[in-house]
Amino acid sequence: MSHSVVQVNFIVSNLERTREFYSHLGWELMAMGDRAARFSGDDLVVAFHLPEFAQAWDSTYAGERGGSAVIDLDCDDADDVDATFDALTAAGGAPRQRPNDAWFGCRYAIIADPDGNLLGLKAPLA
Repeated sequence: MSHSVVQVNFIVSNLERTREFYSHLGWELMAMGDRAARFSGDDLVVAFHLPEFAQAWDSTYAGERGGSAVIDLDCDDADDVDATFDALTAAGGAPRQRPNDAWFGCRYAIIADPDGNLLGLKAPLA
């Protein structure tokens, strides 16, 4: 049996700051009440939940952070990786891995959003 990823949930501390940050990727976050927002892509929803909303659907959530997941985003080309990285850094993102030509054949970078959620930016090398 195969299971498809349909939604990724990020716990965030400030929805307005999250909306502003992700707007630099062209994402318009739609409100889900006053404690959550979501972005719907082609086949995937990325949801952003305030801690008190996370506790509504996960009774064991106590505000701690778990492991490290990186959500990779396709960029048009290597220049787009660099430009997107710069735009997100200027928007309050924290650089984790500066753009580089990675061993796996892509221009790749990792940036943390203002709440520490990790985004990978990648494009095949020419």
